[in-house]
Amino acid sequence: MQVSVYRFNPDVDEVPQMKTMTVEMPQGKDLMVLDVMELMKAQDPTFSYRRSCREGVCGSDGVNMNGKNGLACITPVSEVAKGGKLILRPLPGLPVVRDLVVDM
Repeated sequence: MQVSVYRFNPDVDEVPQMKTMTVEMPQGKDLMVLDVMELMKAQDPTFSYRRSCREGVCGSDGVNMNGKNGLACITPVSEVAKGGKLILRPLPGLPVVRDLVVDM
């Protein structure tokens, strides 16, 4: 699966940019978006996002997925990915700390 993700490190970057990563999806499983983010983190340890309770309670893993705001831990990839592509951006309207981490 192709994942385009918003990347921004204020210590290094002047402006944010979208970077594309290829993530190998396990066959026969519909992962949650958070699972995909964990696979991305395994490929690139500098990728930042908020960890969560994995139960949709805390709200800390809120992210914009293909234009839809939601919780990565309870959103199946099949619900938001279109044509084998997923676009991840930080929640709109909040200051970005780094990558998908926003100041809540």
